[in-house]
Amino acid sequence: MNHHGNIRPYHGRLDFAPFIGVLFLMLPLLLFHTSMVFKPGIEVDINLPVSSQRTGVGDPSLAVAVDADGILYFRGQTLRDQVFSLPVSEAEENLPLSELLVNRAPDLDINIVQRSIEQGRVRVNGRLARLDDQLKGGQQVELELPSTELLRPQVIQAIKGGGKTPKEVSLLIQADKAVRHEAIVRLCTLAGQIGVGQVLLASRPPDFSRPFEPEPSAVP
Repeated sequence: MNHHGNIRPYHGRLDFAPFIGVLFLMLPLLLFHTSMVFKPGIEVDINLPVSSQRTGVGDPSLAVAVDADGILYFRGQTLRDQVFSLPVSEAEENLPLSELLVNRAPDLDINIVQRSIEQGRVRVNGRLARLDDQLKGGQQVELELPSTELLRPQVIQAIKGGGKTPKEVSLLIQADKAVRHEAIVRLCTLAGQIGVGQVLLASRPPDFSRPFEPEPSAVP
C-alpha cells in the first residue's frame, strides 16, 4: 500500500522559546537540590624524629617567641600591635608631625615614626599623612604600630649591649604552630633589616608564660 501521497514535508521553523522557558524553570530546582562541599584543606599532624646530635647551627644569641595571636615575647616583655590616637592641641599647631609623635609616644623614636609615615601607617583626620605635614589644632592623628616595630629597638639594643655586630648574632624565633604565616614573615623581615647573621625557626607549646631564653653564656 502506498501512502507517500499523504505525507507532506514540514517547511516551518523550530521554535526554541518553550525549551528555553523550561530550562529556566528547571535551573533553580537544580541549584536548590545540589549540595556544594568546600574543603579548605587537610590538617596534617607530623611528628618529626628528634635527633640526639647537634645541628651545627650553634646556640642562639637572642630569642623571640610569638603566640597564635601574633603577640611577641622578648626578654620578659610582651609586645602587641598598638594604635595611637592623638588629638592635636592648640599649643601643638604647626608642629611637624614626626615631632608630635615622638613627643607624645615615649616608646617611639624618629626612625620608627618616619618609617611608619612612609609605609602609610599614619593618618591625619582619616587621610594618609606625609612627612612634611604641618599640624593644626583640633586635628586627630592615628598611628598603627605593629609589634615588630616595638621589637626592633630592643633587639638592636640587645646586640649593642652584648658587644657584637648583627652579623655575629643568631636570632631564634619560637612560634606557636597555630601562628599566622604573616607574623613569621614580619619577624624574618625585621631580622634581615637589622642584619642578623642567622635566623633559626622552632615550634613551641602554646604556654608562653615562660618564654625561652638562651643560656647565660650565650647572651653576654
